[in-house]
Amino acid sequence: MRIIITLLAFLATPLLAACNNAPDPVTLNTVKAGAPALWKVTGTQPGQVGTAYMFGTIHILPDDVQWRTPALEAAIADSDRLVIEVLGLDDPQNAAKIFSRLAVSPGQEELGARVKPSLRDDLDRIIDASDLPERSLNRMETWAAALSLASAQTKGLGLSSSGGVEKKLAAQFEKTGKPIEALETIEQQLGYFDQLPEAQQRQMLTSVIEESLDSRQAFEQLFNAWITGDIDQIVTLTDTGILRDAKTREYLLIARNTDWAEQLDKRLQRPGTAVIAVGAAHLAGPDSVQATLAKRGYKVEKIQ
Repeated sequence: MRIIITLLAFLATPLLAACNNAPDPVTLNTVKAGAPALWKVTGTQPGQVGTAYMFGTIHILPDDVQWRTPALEAAIADSDRLVIEVLGLDDPQNAAKIFSRLAVSPGQEELGARVKPSLRDDLDRIIDASDLPERSLNRMETWAAALSLASAQTKGLGLSSSGGVEKKLAAQFEKTGKPIEALETIEQQLGYFDQLPEAQQRQMLTSVIEESLDSRQAFEQLFNAWITGDIDQIVTLTDTGILRDAKTREYLLIARNTDWAEQLDKRLQRPGTAVIAVGAAHLAGPDSVQATLAKRGYKVEKIQ
């Protein structure tokens, strides 16, 4: 699978600024309006007194896309709080400091030495297009260089997390004075990548290079699956590549889903209603957050 799809699906943290110059306009073959998947979770056992609306998101959006629906707006109006993946993204300087602290380690090999020789010319091409200094990339751990180059590809498509779904939802809840909470910190989210074995980190970097020419098509596929609520397609798109490896999938996706379900279980044992807005990959397939909650006795209804 194209590594860029995985990153867009479940990584909310902004990366290093990848392009200093505005990219040339790109015309994307994306659906302009739709109804992303939405679930309602309610308790069936004593103590399960809360309600959650679970909304799968994508962390970057093209301009002029209509993803809000009457069902989503009704869920927002019915809720007293918003729960997203990560707080603190409105302070990009602090987020960049956290990224740099985790990303940079002494004694790293040059980035080109971390991929097979046949990929080095393509790596040079991607670096040149990214506006990221090669010297800086060489100092990064492999996971961080891979994420930075992937971020550069999204910026090359004219896309930015500044207009993402979570940011828009957060602004709406802030305007009405409703609290916003998070399931992870920036450190925790980046820490999942930081703790990957080097072999898996190099697999990430290899995927970024090998699929670099298809980044536009990869985003279009992911976005269209998301906005049309095509869960089966989201499962297909996130069930290959680095997530095909069972250990990597367990660490980056399933373990996080389990942790989030545990947190939400505790929240749902208190009165109140919340919108839970997290990356769409976390709400797709048999290991999804809502499927894990169903195993704990909650009723899960797909309402959109």
